[in-house]
Amino acid sequence: MKILKFKKISKDKYKIYLNNGDEITLFDEVIINNNLLLTKEIDDKKLDLLINQNSIVYAHQLSLGFISIRIRSKKEIEDYLLKKGISNKLIDITINKLQEEGYLNDFDFSKAYVNDQMKLSNIGPYRIRNNLIKYGISEKIIDEIMQEIDYKKIIEKLSKLIEKQIRIKKGSSNMIKTKLVNYFINLGYDKDMILNVLSNYDIKSDKQELRRDYDKLYNKYKNKYKESKLTYFIAGKLYSKGYTQEDITNVIKENNF
Repeated sequence: MKILKFKKISKDKYKIYLNNGDEITLFDEVIINNNLLLTKEIDDKKLDLLINQNSIVYAHQLSLGFISIRIRSKKEIEDYLLKKGISNKLIDITINKLQEEGYLNDFDFSKAYVNDQMKLSNIGPYRIRNNLIKYGISEKIIDEIMQEIDYKKIIEKLSKLIEKQIRIKKGSSNMIKTKLVNYFINLGYDKDMILNVLSNYDIKSDKQELRRDYDKLYNKYKNKYKESKLTYFIAGKLYSKGYTQEDITNVIKENNF
């Protein structure tokens, strides 16, 4: 088969017209590497080779575009190429090439990811570790990276987050503590570390919330119980909500019972 002409269709792609009526689209890299501008002659075997090389370049270009947005893990590239319909064989070739070129390195990815999460997110070490597992990072790499974390910085970060949440959370002091512990466990922090940091704060019940809870209980049960029993009943309900004995005594005194 003879090449009749080349037509540029994008920055790095050309459409090639053959004398048998066929048309193929090739990357300029494939055209140059196979010296097609000079030879202008291809047979069926050469055509298959060109198509295969073109597929490799296509997978490589897709990957580079994906990586240009942010650094990626090996698994991310594999999953992305699979979604694009690239065969497993071509994916392996592409992964090897990207690793040789220095574009793909799970250790570097993990290190960058941990640094970003420590600086830019609220999540803790356990969540970071679980996310790395989802990215397909090996346990060996994860263990090595996690050992490099300065846990003093984690405690500083956790302390700042707890201070912020204390201002936001409403309810009894015990309820606030429980909410904070559960909140930060879900964010990936160690329970003992959370409790240790919390011990540095004197968390008070929210007085407005206490008043609202008291008023709701009083209005709901005032016609059901006599005053002495009502006081005892309300005290029990407030205690079950996590208010301290001191909180309960003070709010009852305010109402002259």
